[in-house]
Amino acid sequence: MSPRPGRRQEESAMSPTVYTSGGDADLLVREAEVLVTMAGQEIPGGWVAVTNGVVVSVGKPGTEPTAREVISARGSLVTPGLINTHHHIYQNLTRSFSPIINAEFWEWLQTLYKIWTRIDEEAVYVSTVVGLTELAMGGCTTTTDHLYVHPRPNLIDAEIKAASDLGFRFHPTRGSMNLSLKDGGLPPDEIVQDDDEILADSERLVKKYHDPGANSMLRIALAPCSPFSVTSKLMQRTAELAEQLDVRLHTHLVEDLGELSYCEKTFGRSSIDHFEEVGWGTDRAWVAHCVYPTEDEVIRLGKWHTGIAHCPSECAHLSWPHF
Repeated sequence: MSPRPGRRQEESAMSPTVYTSGGDADLLVREAEVLVTMAGQEIPGGWVAVTNGVVVSVGKPGTEPTAREVISARGSLVTPGLINTHHHIYQNLTRSFSPIINAEFWEWLQTLYKIWTRIDEEAVYVSTVVGLTELAMGGCTTTTDHLYVHPRPNLIDAEIKAASDLGFRFHPTRGSMNLSLKDGGLPPDEIVQDDDEILADSERLVKKYHDPGANSMLRIALAPCSPFSVTSKLMQRTAELAEQLDVRLHTHLVEDLGELSYCEKTFGRSSIDHFEEVGWGTDRAWVAHCVYPTEDEVIRLGKWHTGIAHCPSECAHLSWPHF
C-alpha cells in the first residue's frame, strides 16, 4: 500500500499512518500495541474493522480483512470509546469564575445563575464544541448533556448542531426549571419557564431529533433539574410525557445536604421518597451524583433499576462546575 497522497512527512511519529485501498470494510485500524475489546479481552497487535460507522469485527494480527482505508495504530492503545453519563457542557463558559471557585454548592449555584441568564445560541454552540472536543481528546465518544437553563429558545438545538458538526454521538437532555426564587426555589425568574412551555419544547425536540435506533447518533431525554428548582407537578407531567414518547428521564438527586434539608422542609419527605412519589422510581430514569443515599435507599434504587451517574467528590467540596 502507498501512503495517502499529500501526507506531511514531518508529522509526529505518534500520528497514525493512513493508507487507502480497495476492500471489504470501510475502515481498518490495525497494528495496535494492544487492542482492548468490550469484553475486556486484550489483543496485542489487534485490529478493528468498521463499516457504515459501525464496528463489524475485531481480531488478532494476520486475520485482518481488506479495507478501503487503513490506519496503523502502531505504538497506541486502542479501546472502545468511553461514555460520559452526566455533563453540563455550557458550564465550560464559567468554569474558572474566580469569585466562587471555592464556594459551597448553593452559593456557587446562586452566583452563576445570574451569569447564565446571558447565554444564547452562540454561547451554547461554542461551549459544546469545546466540551465535546475535550471529551474526544480523553477517549470519550458518547456523552449526555444536561442543559437546564433556558433564558432564550433553541439552546438544545444549538448544542445538537455542534455535536452533529463534530460527528459526536450525543444524548442531550432537555433540562428544565420552573420554580423560581420568589416561589420558594433557588433559581432567578430569568431562567425558569412554565410547565406548558417546558413540555411543549420537550415534545418538539423528541419529535424533531430523537432516533431510537440501535446505532443512533442522537437521542433525547427529559430532565427537570432538581427538587429545589422544579415543582412536583412538573416532575409528574415530565414522567408521563417520557412514557408517552418512550424516552428516558434524568435529574439530580441527593447531590447535596442542602437538598435533603429542602425536601424534608418543603415536601415533608426525603429526596428519595419524593423521587418515588412523583413517579420516577423506574428503570426509565437515571440520576446524577446521588451522594447521600442511605443503605435502604440504595437498595430501593437498585430494585427500581434506576441508573446513577455517581460523581460525588466535587459536590462534597465543590471547586469547579460539576460534570
